[in-house]
Amino acid sequence: MSEPASRYDYQFDPSGDSTAARVCRLVGSGHAVLELGCAAGAMSAVMSGHYGCRVTGIEFEGPAAESARRFCVRVEQADLDQPGWAGGFQQGGFDRIVAADVLEHLRDPLGCARQLRGLLAPEGRLIVSVPNIAHGGVLAALLLGDFTYRETGLLDRTHIHFFTASTLCRLLGEAGFAVDHLETVDTGPWHPEFSAYWDQLPPEVRDALAQNPMGRAYQVIVCARAASGAVPEDADPTAGMRARQAEWLEAWAQALRGAAESAAALEALRAELDGSRQALAAMQASQSWKLTAPLRYLARKLKSRP
Repeated sequence: MSEPASRYDYQFDPSGDSTAARVCRLVGSGHAVLELGCAAGAMSAVMSGHYGCRVTGIEFEGPAAESARRFCVRVEQADLDQPGWAGGFQQGGFDRIVAADVLEHLRDPLGCARQLRGLLAPEGRLIVSVPNIAHGGVLAALLLGDFTYRETGLLDRTHIHFFTASTLCRLLGEAGFAVDHLETVDTGPWHPEFSAYWDQLPPEVRDALAQNPMGRAYQVIVCARAASGAVPEDADPTAGMRARQAEWLEAWAQALRGAAESAAALEALRAELDGSRQALAAMQASQSWKLTAPLRYLARKLKSRP
């Protein structure tokens, strides 16, 4: 049995909810597409066969590039970390540029993104997906003192840069793009990749982290256009997400403050009880307590008579 051309070779349902299916739907039909890091052509096959796009691919690994040629009008073997890789392509020649799970593999993702701007047609769109390092499973692993790389997944051993929704949008803004659309692929924090860590957390910690809005997303997908000028600082596509995050953090802080106040009140009650016990012990040890013992005995007897 022959080895696959790429460890990123796979098949997916174009109508499904996977990251690849969502990215292809954002690309749409009948476009000239440049796909960065096309691997063996899994997404190229869907964009060309299902959506009727004309796909040009760029791939670093030779065997994967050769496999992708089945689905692309052209595949260039190139290193996206090199400054001149875009020189062989027509300026403004692509309606869509796709970087699906690519930027996290690069040493200089900002430099790569800056080269993309000139390749887009005037009304073109850049579609990017990245793993979300703020995923709750990663937080669970970190809380247990672990951060283990894997062959594939969010902590793929070839990931060099890590992104959140905010840092991805910030990088694209620095590269001259304005993000028009943002969506997340939510798996919940108990994704199988991290379930062993999640199960080890105390239930109270799991319950708190399960409410973390930014921790539910396994991947982030954005669609961006070339900005005509400087991107306004208030044009933040993650504003709603960050507002929900702030609300969750405040609710968690209030719960912690309430727990701390309850603990302080309980400690005060314990101290008061200890003080009362000490006062009672002192009174019982006093001379007057001993002298009045017969009177207390007589009072109990009289009280017990019918």
